Parts: sequence; structure tokens; C-alpha cells
Amino acid sequence: MASKIIGNGLLAKAFSRSRSDQCIFFCSGVSNSNETSEKAFKREEDLLKENLDLNADKCIVYFSSILAPQEGNCYFQHKMRMEALVSSYSSNYLICRLPQVAGVVLNTTLLSMFTRYIYEGSFFTVHKNARRTIIDVDDIVEIFDLIYASKERNKIINFCPDYSFRPEKLIHLISDLLNKEANYSLIDVGVDQNCPQNEGEIGNLMMTYFKNNYLEAMVEKYVPKIIDILSQENAIIESKIKNVEQ
Repeated sequence: MASKIIGNGLLAKAFSRSRSDQCIFFCSGVSNSNETSEKAFKREEDLLKENLDLNADKCIVYFSSILAPQEGNCYFQHKMRMEALVSSYSSNYLICRLPQVAGVVLNTTLLSMFTRYIYEGSFFTVHKNARRTIIDVDDIVEIFDLIYASKERNKIINFCPDYSFRPEKLIHLISDLLNKEANYSLIDVGVDQNCPQNEGEIGNLMMTYFKNNYLEAMVEKYVPKIIDILSQENAIIESKIKNVEQ
């Protein structure tokens, strides 16, 4: 039985290439970690309940956040409630806790945001004391398929590369690739992103899957593609301005 994808964003597009069948990939819902709208949270909850009710014969795959257990804002509290909803409603599920995800997208994740700032020459501030982890969206799909094929079910899986970095390191990598100086200042704040490793076979898979210089490889893979999107976006804006002036 074929899998079904709920949503149309970065994760949804990536999982259209998944080899796993009989899954419901729930890639919809609230994505902004600063969201506070109860209406937005309720919309995701209702959609999730609907798919839990209609797809008892499939594996429900819910995407949560690595930060959900340790951060207390509205978004992360919502994520924890949705995790509990999935585990209580379904006897066939996998909850995937993700760090920041790298892909060809313009959003508020560090890779996309820093690339935009540096490319456009904008000034920005950086949390000096933060530590973060980023995973390639293509790797999420590959690792999930391996885990799913091993018959793992009814678990929370932390998709954590065994590394972390200060945001300033990512800035330097992007700046060097673009050969363009970044215009930023450091703010003496920030917290570590606690990214616990999995135990057993899943943990072994995570530990051996990621290669050295993982962050550098993602910068080289995605920054040029993000620049292409920005260039197209700027070209459209310039065209509209010219049309107005004429």
C-alpha cells in the first residue's frame, strides 16, 4: 500500500522520494517556532486527529523538534502535546525529532537566513553562546527509510548528527564560499541545542552515517541553490519596479 504525504513544504517534497510504504508522513502544521496562535495549533491538531482516525492501518510519521522537551514556549509545548496525541491514538507510529533542516528553501533556519543576509549585505545579530545542529533534508529521508525497513515502530527517534557548531562558524563558511564579508555583531546570549543520541541499533546508525565536515558539505551543497532562488526573487522584484516606473 502506497504512502501518503500530508503537507507541501520542504519535508513533504523530500519524502515524496521515500522508499517506505504504508506510511502517513505528517509534514503539515505549524513550522515557525515563534508561533503563538492557538488557532494555528488547533488547525494542526485537528488535521492530525483526522489522519490518525482515517489511517489506523498505516504507520503515522510525525515530525517534531529536538528542542521540544527542553524549551517551554507555546510552539514546543504544542509539539509535545502532538507527540503525546500520536503515541496515545496510534499503535503504529514513529515520531521524528529534528534539529534545523537544510534544503533548497527560503525560511528562518540559520543556513537560509545567513545566506540571505550575507548575499544581500544586510546587517544582522548573532547569538554568541548558542550551539546548533543542522541535518540535510535528503539524509532525513535516507535514514528514515533504513530505520523503517528495520521494523522499528512506536518510538521517538532523534535525528541528530554527532556534531554541533556555533552560529559564527556557519557564517564564516558561507562568507568564505561567497567571497563576501558578513555584516553582523555578536550578542552575549544563546543556549545549547541539546541533541541526545539514540540507543541501540538506531544510535549506531546515526553515529556511523554522518561523515566528517558534514556542515561544510551542506554549505557547499545548498548555499549556491539558495542564492539562485534569491537571484530569481530579486529579478522579479526589479521587473515589477520597472513596470511601475513605466
